[in-house]
Amino acid sequence: MILQEIFAPVTEELGTVMQLIRASVPDGCLYELCAPFLDNPGKGIRPGLFLLCSRIVQFRPNPDKLIPVAAALELFHWSSLIHDDVIDEAVLRRGVPTINFRYGPAVAILLGDFFLSRAINFLVGCDGEVLETISQLLLDLVMGEMKEQLERGQYRLTEAQYLQLIGKKTASFLAAACALGTKMAGACGEVVANAKDYGYCLGMVYQLRDDLLDIIGDPAVLGKKTGVDILMGVETLPAIRARSLLPQQYYQVVKNSSGDGGLSSLGDLVTECGALEYTENLIQSYFDRAAASLERLPAGGIRDRLGQLLEYVVLRDR
Repeated sequence: MILQEIFAPVTEELGTVMQLIRASVPDGCLYELCAPFLDNPGKGIRPGLFLLCSRIVQFRPNPDKLIPVAAALELFHWSSLIHDDVIDEAVLRRGVPTINFRYGPAVAILLGDFFLSRAINFLVGCDGEVLETISQLLLDLVMGEMKEQLERGQYRLTEAQYLQLIGKKTASFLAAACALGTKMAGACGEVVANAKDYGYCLGMVYQLRDDLLDIIGDPAVLGKKTGVDILMGVETLPAIRARSLLPQQYYQVVKNSSGDGGLSSLGDLVTECGALEYTENLIQSYFDRAAASLERLPAGGIRDRLGQLLEYVVLRDR
């Protein structure tokens, strides 16, 4: 099942989210800079997840309260993508040249900051609980990214430290989207907690799948170059596992990682030592935990779609 089908119940609201974002961008050069995101906004998982979770209980809040929050979540995501592209010196994003590649890091950072400013503007008038959740989300994102940068090229992260890192950098975002959606719908604390845990585990599945795709994925399908992590000195779970099992071979691969041959060798190494299978098993573990949290949510079509989203994330090839 494709994402458009999964998010069908909230298609109209997602369209309104994009209209609101477009209307917030001034005409002229700024609009032209934003065009790659406005014309090709990506998967929309974060606002879609937020809006689906707002329907998990019978009571539905006024859409006028939900749409700005959904738009803010999407813009926070866009901002983080642009800043990530600067940090990673990425050339492609979704198959097109990145802002950083086309205009340089200064313009890219400023555009990321612009998206942040628009997101904050959309949150004006939100209650303290919503603002507190988003404030914690942004803190987690920064802390996770900072930890990753400080560890570049150090080759000392443990598996536990890495899982904590991606928990903050990736999983906390989806957890916050689910928690906000259910909170704003007036769900009880138990429902909010289970939705949040589902979102967290969904995020862990998403990131660990990303880790594998960066090593064994098809660049033509992904729309970006693979092997970026190892080239930038960033260790992901398969690499950390391979280092712990076959350190001598691992460091030789790292030493030779400047070309495509190095990436091929890394793929061979993680397969040979079982790191690939190990990561897949951990993905399954988070998948099972997410599914268990889903079972504790109110039954119905929305819960079914959240289950379909989990299936989509674990099977995706891009």
